[in-house]
Amino acid sequence: MQDQDKPAVLVRAVAGIDAAITARHHIALREFFDDGTEHLSRFTVDPTLAGLERLSQRLAAVPAPVTAIVEPTSMTWLALTLAVERAGGQMEMIGARHSSRLRGAIMGKNKSDVIDSEVLTHAGEIFDPPRLVLAAPGQLALRRAVVRRAGAVIDGNRYWRRLLSLARWAFPDVWAAFAGSESTALAVLGRWPDLRSLASARAATLTAVVAEHTRDVADTPARATAIKTAAR
Repeated sequence: MQDQDKPAVLVRAVAGIDAAITARHHIALREFFDDGTEHLSRFTVDPTLAGLERLSQRLAAVPAPVTAIVEPTSMTWLALTLAVERAGGQMEMIGARHSSRLRGAIMGKNKSDVIDSEVLTHAGEIFDPPRLVLAAPGQLALRRAVVRRAGAVIDGNRYWRRLLSLARWAFPDVWAAFAGSESTALAVLGRWPDLRSLASARAATLTAVVAEHTRDVADTPARATAIKTAAR
């Protein structure tokens, strides 16, 4: 027969972390005891080094290892994972779509940072989130570089298309004379950026530039003449 005076022993602990980018992180900590009881506590920490240190200290004070669950909010999960592992716990991640459905099933349409953090403590009861294993610093740096490069390529392509549309709008006759050859347009406008200078360019020089940057066109002098006439 169990001793009624014997204090309950903590079996496991689950922390739901509603991560923020600039606001405070909201944490809900559920502690499970061997007598079947639970204890829920809530606290917040700043998204700073001092705040992460406070999170590590708070979780390290729990007698049992803590399993924390977080959503992939930007890159905040990285620093939070380091803080949890420093406290001797482990981090698990659940997709925002799954946590949204879980919140709807538990709380309905109610939503707040406090609710989100508490809902995440129940994620392990419904889903089986895998343990979050941090990549090596080199892998993270490479991933970030690839993402930034992709964004730069997309932005550059967007700016280029905008520039082309403005060129077609500003001087449509000259652009039509290029006959759809972007290489010819870049070479000619790079050499004569002012249409007045293009209109007075030497025919032989203009023809040479057009011929150098035009392929499979038999009569380059005629194209050069059309460009010069349109600029004039």
